[in-house]
Order: sequence, then structure tokens, then C-alpha cells
Amino acid sequence: MRQLNKKEIKRKYKEFPKRDKEIYLILENIEYARNVASIFRTAEAAGVRKLYLTGISKTPPFGKELRQVSRNKEKSIEWAYKENSGEVINSLKRQGFYICAVELTDSSVTLGKLKDVLRTKDKVCFVAGSEVFGIKKSTLENCDTGVEIPMFGKLASLNVSVSVGIVLYSF
Repeated sequence: MRQLNKKEIKRKYKEFPKRDKEIYLILENIEYARNVASIFRTAEAAGVRKLYLTGISKTPPFGKELRQVSRNKEKSIEWAYKENSGEVINSLKRQGFYICAVELTDSSVTLGKLKDVLRTKDKVCFVAGSEVFGIKKSTLENCDTGVEIPMFGKLASLNVSVSVGIVLYSF
């Protein structure tokens, strides 16, 4: 086994299949700019078409250090700031989006079942919430489902940017 060179990597990327779903992402009250920057990078790599930053979520432009974290993907992925997640969700639902909270709830599906839940959905928007408080109750009430990531250790949660990455690559 050997590592691919840059030319081989570009060729390999062109062979990858494109997403068969239109994917959006709402970041609600993400307090730490490093998490937002990291999610921009992951979202672009995972084929997310648009990000909405809501509430107190940090917004670009990013400083030099955070541009290194995001790899400047805030310049290549469409994004918008909106004060209220509920308004964004209502607008997306009118456009036919299925809204999925990245949150442990009383009715969330496990990560392993997400692919089945989304099988017939062409437009999907994931919502990720605050590092401390998660997704607001009023926002959860507007979501169609929730997805939970099983925890096998003693820790009860993952960093929000890690959680978003896991979910985006799970289906």
C-alpha cells in the first residue's frame, strides 16, 4: 500500500458518486467559532449545499487560524445567517425538506436506521444545536425526526462538529 499523490487523489475524487439528495444544515446557537469552522469544512466535503447559522452561532468571516480549520470552505459553500431556526425550518418544509435533528430525544432513531428513514427523501436538512444545551425545544417540535449516535463509552456526548460529521457520512 502507498499513499496517493495529488494527481491521483484528484482522479479518485472524480470517481466518487455524487449525493442523490439535496442536503442542508442548520447550526443553532453554536457558540464556539472553531466548531462552526470545522463544520464548514466537513459539510463541504460531505456535499451539503447550504448552511444556515442561527441564534448566537458564530459567522464568517473567520480569522487566519479559523480559516485553516475551515480550509476556507465558508467561501465555497452557500451559507446564510438567520436569527430564528423556526423560520428557516418552516421555509424549508414548504420547499419539501425533511427536517432531522441531530439530538437524543424520546423518539429519535439510531444512526444505523437513518439510511432507511431517509431512503425516500430527496431533500434533507439536519439541525445541530448548542454545545451545552443542544437543540431548543421549540425547534425540536418542528423537526420530523431525530437521529442519535450510540455511545459505547462512559461519555454521554460528542463534540458537535464530530457529531455532524458522523451523521453526514452515515447514509
